[in-house]
Amino acid sequence: MKCPKCGSENVNVQLIQATGKTKKHGNGLGGHVNNAARGLTAMCTLGMSNLVWKKSKGSEKTTFKNETVCICQNCGNSWKA
Repeated sequence: MKCPKCGSENVNVQLIQATGKTKKHGNGLGGHVNNAARGLTAMCTLGMSNLVWKKSKGSEKTTFKNETVCICQNCGNSWKA
């Protein structure tokens, strides 16, 4: 691979993370019923059940997009491959 600026073949190719996107999914009906039952049990046990029974929060999934970037070691020019 040659540098488009100086024509050198001393080029380093790197893969970098360009962007990330997080998708969040809700609880659904089962999660809402679980949280309601948890609240009722907490009222009956004066909050002691909350030490063991955790709240349903849903789920998250993160995806990343990668880009290939070339860097000339002679002149410092960088470009996307």
